[in-house]
Amino acid sequence: MRRFLTLICLLGAALPAGISISGCTRNPAGKYCNGLGYGLLDTAVSSITLQPQIAGISLAFGQTIQVQSPTAYTCKGTTASVSSAGYHYGTTNNQLVDISPTGNICAGTWNRNTGGGIADYVFCNYPNPLPSTCNPAGSSNCQPYGIASITATANDVVSNPVTVYVHPPISSMSLVTEPLSGTTAQGCFSQTQEATLDAEAFYSLNGVQTPLCAPGSATLPECSNSIGVLSFSAGTSTVASINAATNVITAEQPGTTVITATVAQSSSSAGYFSTCPPASISLRLANGSTSGVVTQGVSQNVTTTVYDTNIDACPPTGCPITGLSLSYQSTNPIDISATGSGAITASYPGVGSVYATCQPPSCNPAPINELGLYGTGTPIASNPVGVIVPGTTSDYAWFGAPGQSQYISSIELLTGTAGSSVRLPYVPNSMVMDESGINLYFGSPRELMIYSTSSNGLTKQDTTVPGVVLAASPNGNQLLINDQIRGLFYLYSVNGGTSLTQGGLGAAAAWTPDSNTLYIVDSSSLGGNHTDTLYVYNVNSGWSSYPLAAPPAFWATNPIPIGAKLAITVPGVGAYLSGSATVAHTWCPAGTVGDNATIEFYPQSDSQSDETEVLGATSDGAHMLGAELNGNSINLTDIGLNIPPSAQYPAAACPVAISGTTQTLAPLTTNATLDGIVSLSGVSNASIVNQVVTGTAPTTASVTTAAPIAFVTYTPNASTAPAQLPFYLPQASGAGLVGSVPFCQELATPNCTPGTSATPPTAPLAGAFSPDHSIFFVSTAGDNAIHFISIPTNVTATGPSAPSDTQQFSPNLPACTPPPPIANGTDAGCQYPTTPAPNAVVPATVVEVKPRSVT
Repeated sequence: MRRFLTLICLLGAALPAGISISGCTRNPAGKYCNGLGYGLLDTAVSSITLQPQIAGISLAFGQTIQVQSPTAYTCKGTTASVSSAGYHYGTTNNQLVDISPTGNICAGTWNRNTGGGIADYVFCNYPNPLPSTCNPAGSSNCQPYGIASITATANDVVSNPVTVYVHPPISSMSLVTEPLSGTTAQGCFSQTQEATLDAEAFYSLNGVQTPLCAPGSATLPECSNSIGVLSFSAGTSTVASINAATNVITAEQPGTTVITATVAQSSSSAGYFSTCPPASISLRLANGSTSGVVTQGVSQNVTTTVYDTNIDACPPTGCPITGLSLSYQSTNPIDISATGSGAITASYPGVGSVYATCQPPSCNPAPINELGLYGTGTPIASNPVGVIVPGTTSDYAWFGAPGQSQYISSIELLTGTAGSSVRLPYVPNSMVMDESGINLYFGSPRELMIYSTSSNGLTKQDTTVPGVVLAASPNGNQLLINDQIRGLFYLYSVNGGTSLTQGGLGAAAAWTPDSNTLYIVDSSSLGGNHTDTLYVYNVNSGWSSYPLAAPPAFWATNPIPIGAKLAITVPGVGAYLSGSATVAHTWCPAGTVGDNATIEFYPQSDSQSDETEVLGATSDGAHMLGAELNGNSINLTDIGLNIPPSAQYPAAACPVAISGTTQTLAPLTTNATLDGIVSLSGVSNASIVNQVVTGTAPTTASVTTAAPIAFVTYTPNASTAPAQLPFYLPQASGAGLVGSVPFCQELATPNCTPGTSATPPTAPLAGAFSPDHSIFFVSTAGDNAIHFISIPTNVTATGPSAPSDTQQFSPNLPACTPPPPIANGTDAGCQYPTTPAPNAVVPATVVEVKPRSVT
């Protein structure tokens, strides 16, 4: 065995030293960063990055923050693992910036060896002494801040230093914007203009706000050099966008937004940034005209041009604005609608006006405490575009007599078939149809009754909202119901059945076409707890109320019927109110920007000395018509309007006067003129003026403009003279033309000869236009009929083209019987003055019309 082991040893010693095994290689030098076989391994820690490298860290005295976890890298740029000992942290000034073994930074010094069972690194004490940095060094211009650096170390590798700014707690910051691209300093910025954001910072010194740093100051340091890099954010991102890396802000859409500045883990409102609001919104049809013909069933886009208020940057018009969030409205939404993009759709023959509004909060918003800043936060309207849809339409018409009858009746005009009379659950006190013609709404002291125009039936009864239905919003979503027993307004959601309440009583109400603003007027002439007050509700600003002048003495003994005392302008920038003087309240607030105590919403903007009892606005926006009783005749007032006021670039922008740092808001000037007061003929037996109903005379397809026409209704007096229907044709300037339509007095004979009946009409009570404005449906007392007044193309005041009574219809509304003490009836809410005779009928006092297709 010994000899065998000796042999093995000899063989091993005889093998060549350079032997290798085929297929296996090694390169010891490849493990090292230098590739030479020595030095730092390529898997070892080569560098350590500590964040934030550029911005640094900002801390107020006594504030703490956990350092971001360092990242170790190899020489190859891949992440490396540190030893089990982990990271160690250091500081260049542990009296100013202390850091715990786990990387928790203290702007001051950590507690150590405190005793009493208190662990180390729990409390961060203020620096002692407090820092004081003088600029320049050695001068007396010193501020209480200091700067130190921290590092992280692992595997004998030290990270980059991170600057830590230590300073007093910042009590407030004031925004500073520096325009870019060579523009000069300004109040608001046009769309796409840019500015650099910076701020002046303050701290509290003995209760006094004291500047700590400010950009461009000769005595204060730059904030980025003393308290660290500020970051900013915009409250409304649609108004402005901010590049977080550069703090460059870009103006986007009109409006004002709050800018929040953040430093030392705390944020505060630093100021406001404004993108310039529109100064003008111009609407045109495809041919460049502001009026024209649109074929039924065809859509046509309007061209919308918007310029802002920054005339200095873009003389003389201001800079163009694109992408604006506008709301397009139609004065006749059943026939002529407008989409959110400005496309006009003609569903039925008819006439109307389309205009656009930029209204907060969806367009040109501003914080409520800065309403009106450089014109932001206020609405703007365009010029109206007149649209005619030629053709013939058929209509459904409904007739009612709230307070007098528990029934309603209807007629289908395509066939001339009268519908069956419908008995409602209660005697209604009001009857209103929404502008889309979907529902009829009846108020009563017991409940709200909703009647579908398509199914011809009652669809809902709601006992939670009793009262008078004063108005339906144009979008059909809300009703205004006034509970006059409890003195409450209900803003009733048609779809949800819920309501918001507000105290008050009203005589008339109307929404603007965009359904954003609701005007309600009350009159002490109605007696009881009624007062002379204007209420306004806006979806953005809520409720407000204003006292009105006392009504004329005549109204005390002849109260004006509900629903006749106000009319909305076209565009819907405000409402005119009747009274001893005819006044307007518009949507532009008045007061000093930033001083909320001085801000008045919907202030009075116009006053005409002429007295009016009822009002009506023409659909072209050119006239506000008022009527008043003058003895036994009627005077009609024609107030010429210029809304918007600008001739070159139409707009209804709210006025803003800027003087130094003070900005003053003023009511919108409507530029109204008194075009004339005329006496209407054929109304010598009038006793109370009821309403002015305005429309637009029909035209042929070759005519692109149409003159408005207005009819005046009234109630009879004791005179037995046959009544006539007065009408008025406004002119471009000055007083218009007047005429009157004699009534046919035999219901069974179309195209009858006036004056042949033993029961002549004694007064026209209420009326409504067909949607194409070719027929005016008017109810009359005396014969209790509905008269179809045909309006010829290119209507004139006299002659063969004057309006004429061409057809009659009896709605046959049975009179209700009031309960005691007036009569022995049981019809609660019945206001019939006596016990009605057997089979007695009453005239309609409300007429509502909805179109239907003739195809």
